Amino acid sequence: MKKGFDKLSVRNSRKIYLIVYLMILALVISIAVAKISGREIDELTLKVVGVFLILAIFFTESHRLNTYYEVNPHSIIASKGIFSRTTRRLDLVAISDANLRQNLWERMLNYGDVGVRTFSDDSAMVIKKINNPSMFVDFLEAKTRRAKSQRN
Repeated sequence: MKKGFDKLSVRNSRKIYLIVYLMILALVISIAVAKISGREIDELTLKVVGVFLILAIFFTESHRLNTYYEVNPHSIIASKGIFSRTTRRLDLVAISDANLRQNLWERMLNYGDVGVRTFSDDSAMVIKKINNPSMFVDFLEAKTRRAKSQRN
């Protein structure tokens, strides 16, 4: 989370990939234990494990970098895509409320979804799987109140 005075930028949390990271760790530990105990490991197995590790890290990071959210003094921006990008902008004065959704696992790891609704309810937006979503909601509400007071 990058937090400036007037702007907050977030991406999806790495915590949603915990299972993938645990699988990577288990593979690395298994190979290390086999090497230490003197067992011979087939070269093809090492190559397959290496390719899996590289692909797992590449795909989790590219998926995480695919989505970007920003709250600035005037709007909330959701941007998706790496090569072709779709950006959605929602004016802060149009926001009616924000809600936080977390299951038990997400509460334990402090990440979750934030739903942002507008008065017309046509332009609802979901900010998915971000770290510290309660801080994001507090920041968004403060910016929304400030934008509405400046408009009046």
